Amino acid sequence: MIENAVYNAIGLVAVQYYQPTPKLVSVARTQYYFDCQHGVAIAWVHVPAMLSYVGGCCGGGRLVMSLASDAVVRHWQDGQGGR
Repeated sequence: MIENAVYNAIGLVAVQYYQPTPKLVSVARTQYYFDCQHGVAIAWVHVPAMLSYVGGCCGGGRLVMSLASDAVVRHWQDGQGGR
């Protein structure tokens, strides 16, 4: 298990894309869709390599994925930070 990661019921990890936009990303021949809800783009993944994905505009070159915190996941789910 990854420390500070949020897991769903089937053991996938919540990863956040740096921009609040829907995004399709291919890593290791697998495609992941970052669903944008309430201004947060999250994908549930099983590949820790997703965290080393490099992208961005104007030539990219920066890490654009991060572990989604529990608060971010709750906000993505209900738009109110889980309140």
